[in-house]
Amino acid sequence: MTSLLRAGRLAAFACLLAVAACAAPGNGPRSAAPAASTVAQLPPLPTSGCGLPAAEGRQTLKFQGASWRYIVDLPPGYDKSVPTRLILAFHGRTGTAEKVRTYFDLEGPAARPAIVVYPQAQGGWGGRADRDMAYVDTLLARLKATLCVDQNQIFAAGHSMGGSFVNDLSCGRAGVFRATAVVAGGIGSVRPCRGQVAAILLHNPKDNMVPYSQGIAERDKRIAQNRLAATPVDASATFRCKRWGKADIADPVVFCDLPSTMNGRRPYSHGWPDGTGPTITGFFDRITDQRIQLTERPPAP
Repeated sequence: MTSLLRAGRLAAFACLLAVAACAAPGNGPRSAAPAASTVAQLPPLPTSGCGLPAAEGRQTLKFQGASWRYIVDLPPGYDKSVPTRLILAFHGRTGTAEKVRTYFDLEGPAARPAIVVYPQAQGGWGGRADRDMAYVDTLLARLKATLCVDQNQIFAAGHSMGGSFVNDLSCGRAGVFRATAVVAGGIGSVRPCRGQVAAILLHNPKDNMVPYSQGIAERDKRIAQNRLAATPVDASATFRCKRWGKADIADPVVFCDLPSTMNGRRPYSHGWPDGTGPTITGFFDRITDQRIQLTERPPAP
C-alpha cells in the first residue's frame, strides 16, 4: 500500500466524520442528540444463513435461464454466527466483477468488516432495469440464505453504468438498502421512487463520459425522494462534499466533487480516485452509527 493511498484513507475518514456530524449553523455535533424517547438505533437483524458454513470466491446463480456469476469476499475472521454488513459492488459498462474488485477499495484495513459481493452483469447493468433489479432480489435472497448478513446493514455501490444502476436501486429498492453510493453514475430509468435511502454520490465536474449534470440530477432526485430541505451544509474533506439533511436523520444525501485521475500521462475524469472507497465505507459507517430521528422530518422542499 502506498503512502498516498494511506493518506487518502485517513483524509477520507476525517471527511466522513465531518460530513455526518455537520448540522445547520448553531447546532451541535451528533452527540447533542434529542431525548432517548425520540431516537432509536437499529440492532443487528440476522438472516437464515447465520450458523451455516460460508462459501467465498467465484459462484454462479441461475436466473431467467442464464447463469449469472458473482464473487463473494468474506472479511478476515468472518464468524458465521455474527450478522455482518453486506455490500453489493457493481462494475461499469466495460468493467468486470474481477476488475472492480482490484480498485473499489471497499475492503481495506480502515473499513469495518463486511461481506463484499461483486456481481457480473449480463450485457451491462440497467439496460433492462426491471430484470436486473429482479436479479438483485434473487441474489440477495441467496446471500441471506447462505451467509450471516445483518439485514439492517445492506449497502450498494457502483461505478459508471454500475452507478447508474445503483441509482435505479436507490429509487426502486430504497427499502432494501440502508444506503447507496454512486461514483460517476448517470440518470436512472426507474420511476417513481418509493421509500427513502441514505445516499452518497461522487462525480467529477469535468467528466466527459457521464455529464456532471446527470450526477446533479440524481442528487436532486434523492433529495426530493428523502424529503430533505434544499439548503446543504458544507463538509470539508478529501473531496468537496455537501450534505443535505440534519445530523440525526436516517437518510441524508451527500454529494462530492471528485478530482481527475491519470490515464498514463493524460488526466482522466471518469475514474475512481484514491480515497473514494474509504469515503464510501466511512459514509456507511456513520449512517450505521447515527441515532435515527423518529419523530421529526423536514417538510418536502
